[in-house]
Amino acid sequence: MSKAFTSEETPEAELVARPPPRLAPGEVRYVTPEGQAALRAALARAERELAEAATSPAAAREARRAELERRAGFLRGTLAALTVLGPEAAPAGQAGFGSWVTVEDEAGERATWRIVGPDEADARRRLVSADAPLARALLGKRAGDTATVRRPKGEVELTVVEVRRTPPG
Repeated sequence: MSKAFTSEETPEAELVARPPPRLAPGEVRYVTPEGQAALRAALARAERELAEAATSPAAAREARRAELERRAGFLRGTLAALTVLGPEAAPAGQAGFGSWVTVEDEAGERATWRIVGPDEADARRRLVSADAPLARALLGKRAGDTATVRRPKGEVELTVVEVRRTPPG
């Protein structure tokens, strides 16, 4: 498994200032229970910082308040648009949303990925969006199955070693 797209030196990503997801009629956007908890914690942090910013010097207060208001608004909108779904929704032993999937590439290297929603995906933490080519190739697979992942550099074949509902080790 290539590690070229990850970096140990990359700082923790802050939320990008963008509008919350707009869902088409009938569209569902999932988040794991842990992802929802992380978004709620981020919202609580933003609201706490917003309250603290009210007591800061006037010059810095307005810019900081505006930034925190945007961040809190984004988080509120995102949380309102999400549906919580845990790994127990998929049949036991089958890769589904929220499950941890250990794969082995053609060189014998193993990696474990968790299939999550786009709002919690983080390659450095091995959290892959259910919309990503890797996750799409793994969904529905069981231990022993192979999955072909289409990448810009070409296809790679992965063998599913294990599918878990709980974090490994």
